[in-house]
Amino acid sequence: MKKVSLLPARDQVAEILRRDIFTGELKKGQELNQENIAEKLGTSRMPVREAFQILEREGILTIHKRRAVVEGLTTEDIVDHLKIRAMLEGEAAARATIKQENIEDIKIALKDTEKAAKSNDLFHYVSSNEIFHKTIWAASGSSRLETFLNYLWEGLPPHLPMLLPKQIEKSISEHQDIVDAICIGTPEEARSIMTKHINRSVEDFVQHQQYLD
Repeated sequence: MKKVSLLPARDQVAEILRRDIFTGELKKGQELNQENIAEKLGTSRMPVREAFQILEREGILTIHKRRAVVEGLTTEDIVDHLKIRAMLEGEAAARATIKQENIEDIKIALKDTEKAAKSNDLFHYVSSNEIFHKTIWAASGSSRLETFLNYLWEGLPPHLPMLLPKQIEKSISEHQDIVDAICIGTPEEARSIMTKHINRSVEDFVQHQQYLD
């Protein structure tokens, strides 16, 4: 585990624990102690307790006083989560196409993902990929849709590019298609391409899990 250095600390702790559960470093049934986690991450018990509460609401942990038990994430949980996100992101892309606002911001975000991919900077790519998607959500003009998507994005760590082979190369090409559809296509084209983009990563994830099993 890496130490927490950014605020809000509870969200940082939740992200670290979520990622470790997602990757299998923390196993189903494993007990987590507030004091031990706080010491490992270099933080106080308060953000750890709040992080436990966040993950309990997501169904990933069960809290028992000052400790928690890992419930884990099944492949079915992750697939269902991502498919729901695919539907909502498709809607965001369709609305962005209709409104035609923040188009330059979307193009800038696309270029940043391409720059990260060319330099093979995985951590930069994960960050720029998040900005790319969230710029499209903002361009939808719906704060409610953004709220739902932010919840889904935070509900699973966005580390598929780091966990699955050839994800960056596939995503970069698909990102360009998404931007083209938003700029000069129809709402339904943008919806379809965005939905396929996320569902393709779902299929790759399932195949990867079957390979590991």
